[in-house]
Order: sequence, then C-alpha cells, then structure tokens
Amino acid sequence: MTPRRQPSGFTLIELMIVVAIIGILAAIAIPSFNRFQARARQSEVNVNLKSLFTGMRTQQRMPTEQIRASGFSPERGNRYSYHLGDCSSYEVRDTLDAVYSNSDNCIGVDTFKFPHLPNIFTHVETPVQWNAKGSNNSMGSSPGIYGTAGNWDFLAYGAGDVDNSPTLDYSDSWFISSADGLASPVCPASGLPEAVSAGEPFNVSNDVSCD
Repeated sequence: MTPRRQPSGFTLIELMIVVAIIGILAAIAIPSFNRFQARARQSEVNVNLKSLFTGMRTQQRMPTEQIRASGFSPERGNRYSYHLGDCSSYEVRDTLDAVYSNSDNCIGVDTFKFPHLPNIFTHVETPVQWNAKGSNNSMGSSPGIYGTAGNWDFLAYGAGDVDNSPTLDYSDSWFISSADGLASPVCPASGLPEAVSAGEPFNVSNDVSCD
C-alpha cells in the first residue's frame, strides 16, 4: 500500500519569519535609497551654478544683477531656485510659460512641475573669508555683484529641497563665486573652515545630512 504523502507548504511561523526578514531589509534599504536619490538630485544645482559661473566670467565689464544677462537660463524641471540678488524680482515658473522681467535677479523653482515646493527657497549663508581680490571688492556672504566696472566679483546661490520635506529643515544651499575663500558649512557643521575655489560649488547646508 502506497503511503499517503503529507501536504507540503510553509507553516505560519515560517511565513512570519520571512515577513519579518523582509521588513528588516526594507527598513535598512529604503533610507539608503532615499539618500542616494537625494544626492543624485544635487547634481542639478552643481551643473547650473557652474553654468552661471561660466556665463558671468565671459563678461568683460561688471554686469548688472539681472540673472539672465550672462545667458543663464536653467532648464525647466528645476528643484532649486537660483539667486544673484535679493530676489525682489524673479522668474516665476508656475505655468507652462515662464513669467519673467528684465529686472529679475533670481530664477524660481519650476512649481509647474513641483507644485508642493515654494517659488523661492531661503538660502543658508555662512561668513566667508575672501582672498585679497574679493576683500578689496568688499565681498560679503549675500548673493550679488561686488566691486567696480573694471574689477568685480560675484557670489550666487542655489537653494532647494531634495529630501521632500521643504518646510522641516534647512534648504539644500550651495554657492559659487568668482573669488577664492575660506568657509565653514552650516549643516552639518564641521567648525573648521574649508578652502573654496572660484568656480566650484560649495555646499553650505546639506539637505541629505540635515533632516
């Protein structure tokens, strides 16, 4: 007589163990994936600030704070706002066609694509010890153009959100300048000044690390 085969399958305890293991792995993997995704988004501000720097350095004489005067116009879909002044006038990107004026000294976030983000982020500033040229042009830590017609420097910021919590933490803030200097990050704070080279974006506040 052929013996009866026992039904095969997982027990309830085995299934619970598998579910628990999957939950643990997800708890480990999801934050790492979110940080990776956030760092990838930061590439936008680096590319655009370098583009702004290149456009500004092609100017033979001191330009105005009109941010498009150097030909700078980042692609739509930007998560960052870009600041060359106090943003009293800025390009608004909340419709299919951007609304701008000749006096714009900032470019707003593309809120047509990202309606949950503000038009302009408040950038984070930190004191900077500028080199001799920057000091002679009375450079500060605010965005703008400093100096005289034949001898000038500029400081520009990009500020945005990359961790999808735009109101809960510092904005992800970067600056780029035409002068070398020493600056300390605000968040995460190191307490030690770092060398800042002209034309290289500097991360004042890192939204990936500062929640």
